[in-house]
Amino acid sequence: MRRCSFVQFFVLVALLSGCAAPPAPQPTPAPTATPQTRPTVAAVAPSVTSAPRPTGAATVVPELPSPTPEPRDPIFDPRRISYAHNFALDEIQAYLDERGSVLATVRFQVGDRSMSFAHVLTGISSLYSINPALLLALLELHGGLVTNGQPSADALGFAMGYRADNGNRRGLNSQVRWAARELRYAVRDYDAAVRAIAPLPPLRFADGSSQEVSSEMAFSRYVLGRILAPTTSPGNLGPRMDQLVSTYTRLFHDPRDPPGDWPAPAEPFLTSPMDQPARITSFFDHNTPFLRVNGSIDTFWGRSETDVAFAYDGHTGWDYAMAPPERVIAAAPGKVIFAGNSDDGCATPARAVIIDHGNGYRSLYWHLYRISVEPGQQIERGAEVGIAGESGCAIGAHLHLQIQYLGRDVDPYGWCSPNPDPWATSPAGQISVWLWSDMPSPCGSPPPGTIVVDDGGPGFLSSGDWAPNEVGYGGGSRSAGGNFAGSSARPWLAALPVAPAVAIWQPELPAAGEYRVIAYIPYALNGFDESEEMRYLIRHEDGETLVTIDAEALRNWWADLGTYRFDPAHSPLVSLSTLAGDNRRGIWVDAVAFVALP
Repeated sequence: MRRCSFVQFFVLVALLSGCAAPPAPQPTPAPTATPQTRPTVAAVAPSVTSAPRPTGAATVVPELPSPTPEPRDPIFDPRRISYAHNFALDEIQAYLDERGSVLATVRFQVGDRSMSFAHVLTGISSLYSINPALLLALLELHGGLVTNGQPSADALGFAMGYRADNGNRRGLNSQVRWAARELRYAVRDYDAAVRAIAPLPPLRFADGSSQEVSSEMAFSRYVLGRILAPTTSPGNLGPRMDQLVSTYTRLFHDPRDPPGDWPAPAEPFLTSPMDQPARITSFFDHNTPFLRVNGSIDTFWGRSETDVAFAYDGHTGWDYAMAPPERVIAAAPGKVIFAGNSDDGCATPARAVIIDHGNGYRSLYWHLYRISVEPGQQIERGAEVGIAGESGCAIGAHLHLQIQYLGRDVDPYGWCSPNPDPWATSPAGQISVWLWSDMPSPCGSPPPGTIVVDDGGPGFLSSGDWAPNEVGYGGGSRSAGGNFAGSSARPWLAALPVAPAVAIWQPELPAAGEYRVIAYIPYALNGFDESEEMRYLIRHEDGETLVTIDAEALRNWWADLGTYRFDPAHSPLVSLSTLAGDNRRGIWVDAVAFVALP
C-alpha cells in the first residue's frame, strides 16, 4: 500500500463532475440471506421457582421432564454408515493389534509408498465417507479377518465376499476398495432417488438375479443391501443383514443405537489453507456433491448455476488455483490421520493429507506435489502439510480442499439462503455452517466489535452506474466495468473517457481507536472478469492511504485493506471507483467492515 495526496481526484472526481451533490443512495434489492442457525445440542431445563417454605418443612424437588430419546433404527443408524467418532489411523491399528488380526501387519504398495492396512483404510473410508468400523465388520463377517491371525488364502483373496467380475477383484486391497466404493455409490444413488433425479438401482445378487426396490426403502437397509446382495442370494439377504448387525455389535457396539456423544457443529475455527490468496476455480455443490454431473451447481448462496464454466458440477469441496512451489498449510490444529498416496482409480495415485481436528471435523488436502507431514503427527495451525500439485485425477495443478463433519462432506462457507439447503435435507447429507474464524460470514450477523457498512445501507453513498447483483453480503452487491486503461505502474491520464462511478462507505464508529478494514468481494456472474487492480482509498486519522487489490484472487472472500487509527470526529471513510488499473474488468461494491482492535 502507498500514501495518496489526491483524494479529491479519486473520491470526488465523479461527484464534482457536472453535479453539485451526490445523488441519493440507491438501495440494493432486499436481502434474501438470513443468519445461519445451528441445531440445538441439548434441551435447556425450565427454571423452577417456589415460595418461601417454613423452617423444617420437607424439601420437594420438582421432577423435570426427561428429554425424549431419539428413536432406535431397526437396522443400522444412518449416521453410523459414514462415521465412527475417534476411530481412525492409530485407533484402528491399536484395535487390530489387540485382537491379533492379520490386518495388523498387512502392508500395501500404493504408488511409491508402502502403507499399513490401517493407513489405507483410514484414507479410503475418509475419501468415500464410509465408517471404517463398518468396513471392518464386513471383513469379519466374510472371512473373520479382524479376529483371525491366520486366515486362509481364499478368505484374504475374497475378503469382502465379492467373487463376481470373473474373480478380477481378488485380493484384500481390491476387495476393500470395491466395498468402499459400492457403499459410496449406494449412498449417492439413494440421494439421487430421493431427489427424483434417477430411479433407485436394483439390488444385484451373486447368482446374477436382481431385485427392484422402491425409493421408500429405508436408507440404511438399501445401502447395506447394496453391499451384501452381490455376496449372497435373494433368500439369504435378510439373514445376512442380521449377521452383519450382530458382527458389528460383537466387534464394537450396537449400530442401531443413536450416537449420543458426537460433537455438535463447530463455531468458526478454520483459517486459510494457503499463504497468499489464490483464485477459486470450483465451489462445493450443495445439489449432488458426489462428482456426478446433473446439469446445475447449487452454491452456498442458495443459487442454482447452470453455467458449466462457473464451477465443477457435483464437486465435493473447493478448488484453489495453486501450483508448485506454493505451500499448502493446515487450516486448523489437529492430528494427521492420513499422509500418503490415495488410489482414486486414476492413472497415478493422488498425494493427500487428512487432518482430524478433534471436534468432529476433518480437513482433506488433495492432489499435492509433495507431502510434508507424517501419519500420526500432531500439527499446529499454519504448519506446512505439502506443496500444491496435480497428482491423482487433477487436470492442472490446484489444491482441492474438502471439509467433513461427522464423516460427511460439508461446505465450510455454510448456507446463505432462507430456502432449505438441499444437502442438509438429504438423507445422505449434512448441515453446513460458516467455519472461517479469520473472516466474518457474509450471511450472518457481524461478530462483536465489528461495524459493517453494506452497500445500500446506512453510511453508504454512491454515484454513477452500478448494476445490482443478488449475490453478496446481506443478500446483494453492485458491480460495474472499469473505465481507466492505465496501470498502477504508469502515470494517471489527465483526461477521462467517462466519468467514473464512485462508492463511499462512512462508518459510525463507537470510539476512536485502531480498526482493521476489510472489504467483501463477491463471486457472481456479472459479465466481467474481476479487476486485478481495484483501488480503495482509506481516509484515517493520519491521512489517506490508497490500497490496490487483486479482486480475481480475492473473490468470494474479504480483502484486507490494512489497519488504521480512526477518530469518528474526523469523518473516516473508505471509497472506491471504477478507475481501476485494468480497463473493462469488473469492479465490485459490497460490504466494508471495520474490526475494532484491542
